[in-house]
Formats: sequence, structure tokens, C-alpha cells
Amino acid sequence: MIRLVILLAFALAVWRVVRSLLPQPAPPRGAPPGWNPWAVLGVTRGAPAEAITHAYRERMKEYHPDRVAGLGVELQELAHLKTVEIQRAYDELRTR
Repeated sequence: MIRLVILLAFALAVWRVVRSLLPQPAPPRGAPPGWNPWAVLGVTRGAPAEAITHAYRERMKEYHPDRVAGLGVELQELAHLKTVEIQRAYDELRTR
């Protein structure tokens, strides 16, 4: 009986170590507190789907890689981050 308890305790300890070494799942897709997808796209709350799509396309045009190709690496990276944020805002508003 004591051997079984020791074996279970050891197995639990090994399992915890192995689990801590595995890659952790990504955090939930929810937006961080204070993040406003309407402000990112420049539309008001309750805007129709057509207005959201139009604003999304206009914002994406501003930061398109072809438009920022000659601005340098730092600005290209910022433009990429901005397009990711715009896409995320559009995805969130489109699913509502």
C-alpha cells in the first residue's frame, strides 16, 4: 500500500514537470481590456455591416505592404502590426 502511494506521488510529480515543459496554449482570442474595435476601424457603434467593411478596406489600403515598401524596415513592421490590429477588429465586428 505504501509503495502504491509513493508510486502515485512520484507519477504526479513527473506529470507536473512534463506538463510545465510542454508549450502552453495561446491565450483566448478576446480583446485586451480597453481595446475598442470600432475606434480601430473609425466607425461608430451599431454601424451597418457595409460601413464596417468599407472602413476595413480603407484602413487596409493605408497600411498595405506595397504602399509602405519604400519607408524602411521599422515603418514596414509598424504597418504590419497595424494591419494585424485592423484585421482583428474587423473579425471581431463581423462576428457580432
